[in-house]
Amino acid sequence: MVTRTWRTTMSITVNHLPSTLLKLPVVLTPSAWKESVHMEAPSHIAEVGTRLGEVVLEAYRELHLQPDEPQIDFGIYRFLPNGDRSGRHWLELRLHRMDAINGNSYLCISLRDEQPLNLF
Repeated sequence: MVTRTWRTTMSITVNHLPSTLLKLPVVLTPSAWKESVHMEAPSHIAEVGTRLGEVVLEAYRELHLQPDEPQIDFGIYRFLPNGDRSGRHWLELRLHRMDAINGNSYLCISLRDEQPLNLF
């Protein structure tokens, strides 16, 4: 039931984003990956995929609400990367729209206090 709700929500969110934004690659800084996606000892690799999906989904949700903003602050509740499941902890993130002159634009997710990756 939760999975179905998540897919419905994702579908609604994604369907309302301009197609140009959906075509953009999404990258995470190494620090954002370490804090939001990485797990030291996942019981199953699907846990890492779920964590990645939650980060990207939340970024798209915020992009849906603020499609013209070059930077969007957002956050997620997640279990710590060390596997501690005693409670979810808040992580502050930032979504950057990186508009490249050569047409290779992308979305970059970083920790709130770090700079985005400049790939081009």
